[in-house]
Amino acid sequence: MSRVSERGARGSTLLEVAIALGVMAMCGLGLMSTQLGLIRHAQLAAARERAAFAADAMAEAAHVAGATPAAADRWKALAASVVPEGRLTLSSAGGAASIASVSWAATPLGAGSGSTAVSRVAPCLDATSPAGRACVALAFLR
Repeated sequence: MSRVSERGARGSTLLEVAIALGVMAMCGLGLMSTQLGLIRHAQLAAARERAAFAADAMAEAAHVAGATPAAADRWKALAASVVPEGRLTLSSAGGAASIASVSWAATPLGAGSGSTAVSRVAPCLDATSPAGRACVALAFLR
C-alpha cells in the first residue's frame, strides 16, 4: 500500500470515531431526558395519590355516624400540607350522595424545557378548577 492511501484510511477511521462519539452523546442526552421525564411524572402521580388519600379521609370522616364538623375542618386544614396549595371541598350531589374533591397547584411537566404547559387533568365534577390547578374528586354516600 502506498503512503497516500494509508493516510486516507487513517482519516476516514478518525471520522468514523467522531461520528460514533456524536451518536453516543446524543443517546446519552436522550437517556437523561427520559429519566427527567420519568421523575416529573412520578412526582405528579405521587401528588395525585396524596390528594386521593385526603379525599378518601374526608369521605370517611363525613361518612362516620355522628361525625362532627371538626373532623372535616381538620382534614380541610391538613389538605394544604398534603398537596401544594391544597383545597379540600365537600359538596352534596343530591340525596345521600356527596362529593369530596381536592384541588392543588399543578406543576408544569415541561418545567425543565422552558415550557409552561400544565399537564392535562380532567376537571372535577362538582366545580370547575381554575387554570393551573389539578383536581381529584371522590363520590360517596353518607
